[in-house]
This record gives sequence, C-alpha cells and structure tokens, in this order.
Amino acid sequence: MIKNFLIAAIVVATIEFLSSILADNSIVISSAILCILIGLGINHFKIINFDNIKEKLTNVFLKIGIALVGIQLSFFEFYAYGKISILIILINFLIVFIIIKLLSQFLNLKSSLINLLAIGSSVCGITAIMASSTIIKNNKNEIGCAVAVVTLVGTLSVFISPYLAGLIFDQDHIKSGIFLGATIHDTSQVVAAGKIYQNTFNSVDAFNSTISTKLIRNSFLLIIIPLLAFSYRLKKNVIDKTSYSNLLPSFIIFFIFFAVIRSLGDIFIPVNLLGNWEVMINGASIISKYFILLALLGLGLSISITNLKSFGVKPFVVGFCISMILICSTTIYLKLI
Repeated sequence: MIKNFLIAAIVVATIEFLSSILADNSIVISSAILCILIGLGINHFKIINFDNIKEKLTNVFLKIGIALVGIQLSFFEFYAYGKISILIILINFLIVFIIIKLLSQFLNLKSSLINLLAIGSSVCGITAIMASSTIIKNNKNEIGCAVAVVTLVGTLSVFISPYLAGLIFDQDHIKSGIFLGATIHDTSQVVAAGKIYQNTFNSVDAFNSTISTKLIRNSFLLIIIPLLAFSYRLKKNVIDKTSYSNLLPSFIIFFIFFAVIRSLGDIFIPVNLLGNWEVMINGASIISKYFILLALLGLGLSISITNLKSFGVKPFVVGFCISMILICSTTIYLKLI
C-alpha cells in the first residue's frame, strides 16, 4: 500500500510539474484533468493495480484537501473585494440554478449530475465539484463527467474570454477583470485568462480584479457546502432531535475553522511576521492542491470509460448553456453599473 501511495504521489508531482512548464510557455493544460485522464489510462489498460488505495485517495485525501482550502479564504478579503462583484455572483448563482433545473427536465439528466454541474460552474470549478460530491454522494462516473465538462468549457473560455472582455468593455480593465473572474469556472483557468488579458492589454489592474472576483466566488464554498449538507440530511430524513451536531461533516467544520484562522491571522499577526504568515498560507495551499490532485487521480482510477460514454453529449450541452448564461448576465450587469 505504501508503495502505491508513493507511486501516486510521484505521478501527481510529475503531472503538476509538466503542467506548470507548459503554462510558462502559454500552453494551458489543467493538471486536474491530466490526473483524471492518466488515472483512466492506468485503470483501463491495467498498468498498475491501485485497487488498495483508490478509495482512500478519493475519500480521505479529498476531504483533507478540501478542508485546507479554507486557509486560502479570508472573510475580510471577501468584504473588501465584493463591493462591485458580489451582487453579480449572487445573481449568476440564482440564474444558473433556475435555468439548469429547466434544462435537466428537458434533457432528462439525473439531478445529482445537474447539481454538480451547477455548483462547479457557478462557484469554483473542480474544487466545488469534489467538495459537493462528498455530500451529494455522486457515483464516480458522474463526478468524472462533471469535471470533464467544467474543464472543457473553462479551457475554451481561457482562450476566448480575455479578447471578448476587451471587445465588450472597450478595455475598461476593472470591468474586464470582473467579467473574467465571474464567468470562468476553475481557479487555474481564471489565473490563465487574467494573465492573457494582462499581457494583451498591459493592465495589472485587470489581473488584480480578475483574481479578487474569483476569490469571492471561491468564498461561496463557505456558504454553499454547509447549506448543501444541511439540505441533503433533511432530504434523506436523517435528522432527529439528537443529531443536529452531526449536520456538518468533519471536513466542512475544519474548512470553516481554517477560514476563521486565516481571517483572524490577517488581523492579529504582527507586521514583522507577515512574511512567515504568507509562507504558511502558501504551504497549506500547496498541500491542499496536491491532496486534491491525488483525489482526482484516484477518481480516474475508479471511472469506467464505458460508463462515462453513456452520458453522451447532454452534460456538455448543459455546460455550454451555463457558460453562455454567465457571460450574458455578467455583461448586462457590468454594462448597467
């Protein structure tokens, strides 16, 4: 078992290294989707038998990784950056969930998959999908399908949206940055799009507003995941008078705990120790990222290609519809303010 964990860690580290090298050369390939694809390949061609660890990767490692995401989220950043963008993020979230429910009836897709697509698209991409799946209890193929849809749509947005933003907003860099942060799904994709816009239009302000808006979207995990857990327990009729202390899974409690620690640290850490504080936050963020990538590798190891094909093109149609909804609603909002 230890040998397989070491092999998995080496595979993930290699994937992340190759992804970063490609990104430095303006070739954007998500390490997340690479982990899933390589896991799929290993499983399909029976290259290595990871059966003894894949459940731990997609369960234990995922929950630790999600919990550590909290250290990246500060309540005070949420307030400071939210003056313009928080309303459109809320509007987008509500619109996406209304439209996607209608689409699910029209396309006859399972509500569990639809919920993953909605949360992944409107909140923060793959991280939101993986966090939500631990509560909704999706099967591995649904999770893989949702990740594939969000990755494909988000990757296309990376190459189109920076130039679309410059055209729509006539190089109003702040609004362009908000547009990118509010409409592109995964954090790595948002960073890539922000860099492309910055390099194309020579605007640091645009990049800063892009990242700030995305941070606010990420912060919605603090609200969505506990609410989702509460709703799921109610729906499954598992709450009684003595079980309210069990409403939130432990990893969500730690997720909120780390966000509180981050927020308090930003206030009370002395100026001379801020450098160390940033190093600690970055270190926890890196550990979180690698744990989530290990979970995604485990996800790939658990997916059947045959079952994945059974979903067809409908989830991708939903994904593109969501993307167009986000683009239209964000554009109208930013044009009106």
